[in-house]
Amino acid sequence: MKHEFEKYCHNCGAIIDKRSEVCPKCGASQTINQNPIFYPSEKVTINTQWLITLLLCVFLGVFGVHRFYNGHYLTGFLQLITAGGLGIWYLIDLVFIIVGQFRDKEGNYIRIA
Repeated sequence: MKHEFEKYCHNCGAIIDKRSEVCPKCGASQTINQNPIFYPSEKVTINTQWLITLLLCVFLGVFGVHRFYNGHYLTGFLQLITAGGLGIWYLIDLVFIIVGQFRDKEGNYIRIA
């Protein structure tokens, strides 16, 4: 576990002292590349639910498919029979999805990241 006075080596990923200019494990210089590198121990997740919801809304939004996908079956059915609330409800949903204010059935916001 890395502490506040430690950093990861840019070359081998070993935990070293934050002030080190050279890694004691591999000998790599630490002043050349200051960009952080992600290692397998650091989990990176990408929210694909937002992208899928956005694409469903853009292409099939008037049918309420994006609402069915996120578990809102009743409002999805209402959008289906009203053609997305004559397009108004569909456009409102599209804006909410883009700005990250659309929610799934558990009430969690669906956001880009």
